[in-house]
Amino acid sequence: MLFLNQVEKVYTNGSNRIEALQEISLKISPHTFLAIQGKSGSGKTTLLNILGCLDRPESGTYLIDEEDTSLKSDNGLAALRNNKFGFVFQSFNLMPRFNALENVIIPFLYSSNPPGKPKEAAQQMLTKIGLADRIKHLPGELSGGQQQRVAIARALVNNPDVILADEPTGALDNQTSQEILDILAELNSEGKTVIIVTHEKDIAKQCPYVLTLSDGRVVDLKKPGNNNLSNGGVTVL
Repeated sequence: MLFLNQVEKVYTNGSNRIEALQEISLKISPHTFLAIQGKSGSGKTTLLNILGCLDRPESGTYLIDEEDTSLKSDNGLAALRNNKFGFVFQSFNLMPRFNALENVIIPFLYSSNPPGKPKEAAQQMLTKIGLADRIKHLPGELSGGQQQRVAIARALVNNPDVILADEPTGALDNQTSQEILDILAELNSEGKTVIIVTHEKDIAKQCPYVLTLSDGRVVDLKKPGNNNLSNGGVTVL
């Protein structure tokens, strides 16, 4: 369970004060598939960063499985982040000098409980997402869709409960975008909580829950009709 109560985030730039998030109160149940949408500057990525413990709220409370994240040290928050969340980014964020297998192994370097055979675990994950024949390829030798699949494998290799994806289809063509969304939907059906930020309405409307932000506030929560994909739920408080 992810629970935000009156969460706010403010950035300052000189004398300018930017209220990135204002009075965000949400409950996100396990196994939910949620899309967060809104115009540029609406606070989508800021909210995703707070959900994934990449940033801290200015005020308010964020609980993960009833644990108050504000009470954790930076090291404690990093441990929670590494164990609880997997991250997927629009720009893939792969290491260009490492092949696909090596990129997927990277999270084990920061894990408190790495597997005994990390190469085998990484290879199994790449096979799961359809890249068994590309494990020795460098990122520059892969298509955009293949690179994003490697990024998803990297996000999954530590078996996180929650996948957080920031514009995971933003750099891809329509067909490849659909393939990536299908992978995320399959992961949700297997029990993962999946939360994506997207500006693409065609992508958002395929998600069971769609949260819309404007000027840092929640302005809408819709259920487009694909709730058979999700056993979870979202509540705006």
